[in-house]
Amino acid sequence: MLLRAVTIVDPASPHHGKTLDVRVEQGIIQALAGSLDATSGEQVFDHPGACLSPGFVDIGAYLGDPGHEEREDVASLTASARAGGYVAVAVLPNTVPVRQSVADMTYLASHSGTGPVDLLPIAALSHDTAGQDLTEMMELGAAGAVAFTDGSSHAVSGSLLKRALEYGKGFGATVIDTPYDGELAEEGQMHEGGISVQLGLPGIPTMCETIPLERDLAILRYTEGRLIVHLISSTEGLALVDAYRSGATGLVGCTVSAHHLTFTDEELLGFDPNFKILPPLRSEQDREALREALSEGRIDAIVSHHRARHGEEKDLEFSYAAFGALGLETALRQLLPLAGASERMRDAIITALTAGPRRLLGLPTVSVVAGASAQLTLFTTEGSSRFTRADLRGKTSNSPLLGRELPGRILATINHGRLWTSA
Repeated sequence: MLLRAVTIVDPASPHHGKTLDVRVEQGIIQALAGSLDATSGEQVFDHPGACLSPGFVDIGAYLGDPGHEEREDVASLTASARAGGYVAVAVLPNTVPVRQSVADMTYLASHSGTGPVDLLPIAALSHDTAGQDLTEMMELGAAGAVAFTDGSSHAVSGSLLKRALEYGKGFGATVIDTPYDGELAEEGQMHEGGISVQLGLPGIPTMCETIPLERDLAILRYTEGRLIVHLISSTEGLALVDAYRSGATGLVGCTVSAHHLTFTDEELLGFDPNFKILPPLRSEQDREALREALSEGRIDAIVSHHRARHGEEKDLEFSYAAFGALGLETALRQLLPLAGASERMRDAIITALTAGPRRLLGLPTVSVVAGASAQLTLFTTEGSSRFTRADLRGKTSNSPLLGRELPGRILATINHGRLWTSA
């Protein structure tokens, strides 16, 4: 196929910022030039203003298959990811039963390798995510698990984390932990601050994040294992990660959700349950600290934090509504206003959607250069449209972006030698 006059957005590529023709053959980028002649029968993609980047990769999306297919199944998650420009999604193990066997890894692998989106298994850290005994991590890693976690709603004990990091060092395993201590929240519904007081809702203080995070980093320093600190939401949490990185050995990766870069706790003034997520949307100060860290390269990956919830879980009084929001379809578009006219911020966003998550998961590097694997995303930053229920490709509608005017558009992805349009 021939991609006509696309602007390369890939800070790791020598072609970054250039507008070129790009030829893809048999799943490989074969040539890039100012002008290439189309060959007989060659598929030509020509869209004014199109940008081309490495394909987006997500970490930690929720897949309800098996056990909760009414929320999300393989087809609906794949469709949502495709619409958002993703070529790969690493999915959580929090299914029924828990994803913790070689057969579970094989099942996901059977849905990857030929379609628009590869589903990468994150295996359970402990049996049944009960926080007691480690799963067969080495065996699961050999079967395709890209990382290990008990999920963002399961507190990991210091003992379990220490054992996992020490054991995983022997074969390069990566552990993912969301630092969150729900016992400190006392039925918390949103970020603890002026807005929660105004609304009369129980708050979730920042220490729910910082106390377990301090412990995680102390254990990481001791074990020198591989840890991804997932879904950082606060200024204080970010400062702890920065301090660790400045003087300690061992690898730590840091992720933040697109929603925490977009919204603050002020969105809860309308009691819209689609803004009820964990960790909670925090203050303007927190959001600005996360944005600054992103622009400076201190955030490794932006994640969708995609968690489908059906109407019976969301269409309730705010206090009774479940936590969780969709994010795969909108991650890039909701962040484009943040980039504005700043090429530095735009580049930071693209890096955190592409190279960053690949590095954290130990996936092969993908860049827009000749000879590289053609796992690519085509998008435009021009124009805008209102995001509606018709734009959602999944089974649920718990998106906080519904009704909002969003800039740009995902045009297509390229994966496994084919061009997949986002429609």
